[in-house]
Amino acid sequence: MLQHLTIRNLAIVQEAELDFKKGMTVITGETGAGKSILLDALNLVLGHRADIDLIQPGQEKAEVTALFDVSHLPGAVLWLTDLELNSEETESCILRRTIYQNGRSRAYINGIPTTTQQLRLLGEYLVQMHGQHKHQVLLQPREQLRILDTYGKHTQEVDALKTLYYKIEKLLHRKQKITATDGSADYQIELLQYQIEEIDNLQLLPNEVQRLYQEHDQLAHADHTLQACQTALDSLDNEECGNALQLVHQAKQSLNNLFDKYEALKNVKECLENACIQLNETVSELSHFMDNLEINPEKLSDITQRLDRIHDIARKHKIEPEQLYAYHETLKTKLATLIEQNQSIDEVDAQIDILTKEYLKIAKQLRQKRKQTAKKLEDEITKHIQTLAMQGAEFKVLCEATAEANGLSPSGLDEVTFCISANIGHPPKPIHKVASGGELSRISLALELTTLKDLPSPTLIFDEVDVGIGGKTGAIVGQCLHTLSHNQQVICITHLPQVAAFGDQHLYVSKMKTKQQTQTTVHELTEDERVDEIARMLGGIDIGAEARAQAKHLLKQEKQAVGV
Repeated sequence: MLQHLTIRNLAIVQEAELDFKKGMTVITGETGAGKSILLDALNLVLGHRADIDLIQPGQEKAEVTALFDVSHLPGAVLWLTDLELNSEETESCILRRTIYQNGRSRAYINGIPTTTQQLRLLGEYLVQMHGQHKHQVLLQPREQLRILDTYGKHTQEVDALKTLYYKIEKLLHRKQKITATDGSADYQIELLQYQIEEIDNLQLLPNEVQRLYQEHDQLAHADHTLQACQTALDSLDNEECGNALQLVHQAKQSLNNLFDKYEALKNVKECLENACIQLNETVSELSHFMDNLEINPEKLSDITQRLDRIHDIARKHKIEPEQLYAYHETLKTKLATLIEQNQSIDEVDAQIDILTKEYLKIAKQLRQKRKQTAKKLEDEITKHIQTLAMQGAEFKVLCEATAEANGLSPSGLDEVTFCISANIGHPPKPIHKVASGGELSRISLALELTTLKDLPSPTLIFDEVDVGIGGKTGAIVGQCLHTLSHNQQVICITHLPQVAAFGDQHLYVSKMKTKQQTQTTVHELTEDERVDEIARMLGGIDIGAEARAQAKHLLKQEKQAVGV
């Protein structure tokens, strides 16, 4: 339940601290006093769209904080636990929202920064709002079906149908894609098979093109390579003329007598010895290379021809020869996909058939449940609306097969229509055709009273749901709302004294004007103040003894009605 609400710099509310109690809280005030600002504040802290126009002129920001008791809301506690947003006081939950003039917004749950979407998701566990706009929503067939399923507790079947429906839709979309390409699929498969076979005939290996390029280069320049190596070898070790080995050896011989005399020549000696060793190794390595150097014109011709074939095929596909191997793999993947698609249409049809049979089975079971539920809902709503001063009225729920072309929808095979017969002997007709504004208001209230009674104790907020109702009917509405408040916290903004008199707590919204600004204040009425407010709502301009007496009588009547 909502325990406390703090509002700062929101519209014409500079600061308000509101404590809410269990049971039924009524909020009243003169037209234009700012009762709707309380709803704006709650909507804001519950993650709904922020409008910077709500920030009080001259202020940088507006802020709303709400404290909820979640001890009887296991869904909210589980949600908070899953997101690690619990407070140390596990029975409480604090929501805070700040909006700034620059359009930015900040949201907090139990002091932890969060998103407005998370505020909104949590808010679904905490609060349900019911206002005048619900009357128009009620006219929509989809909403009527939702109400019937909510009342009948058909969640399991509806969720199963929705899941099956979207699986079938996905398969139908897949089938459509396959069918759309079916005309060209055979041609594409034939072309791919030809292209793959052509490359298959090459028997191309990974990285083969790079290796062929290297071998071709070596074979093509083998004679030149051999000549260059021979020239180098002659320079190193040619017996007929001076060579590097002889020259180094001669240098060493020239200094042999000096090495023992001069310590400083020790390094020179080592360098000359190392030079001899390295030159001998070089001669050996170079000779070995020359002995193994391949000079093979026939092999060169074969490689040239293979590269020419590779180049021709690569040119056909407008790619580089080095890309041909990977391209070959890509073509094979495309072919496999096309063949699979071409063969899978039968498989898709089979899956669609299986899912459709399952869908129809559940949908038919749900239709029977809906028809049974419709009868119960008819009886309960008829009883409520007759209590709400629609004597002789009869509420009917038509549950018929859907008129959609393919017969399937996320919600099943049924169309639901709420009908009303306002007078005895008149056949029921759809409410969107015959219900007046006042009748629609009462039907909407009756549906809310019926479907909300089993909710897991959230806070229920009613925004002038008594519009179009007055007098004795208003007292009945008030009593119905008070009955709801036995299991849930009910907060009701009302203009009817007959409804306001049923409140366990009465908050009064007033507006004060000064030369500088207009301010709205909210405070809880004492018993005496409550008498004055009820008297004002009854129509008294000057609240005298007679008006107060009427107000006291009304309050006494309502207390007796609820057994207080």
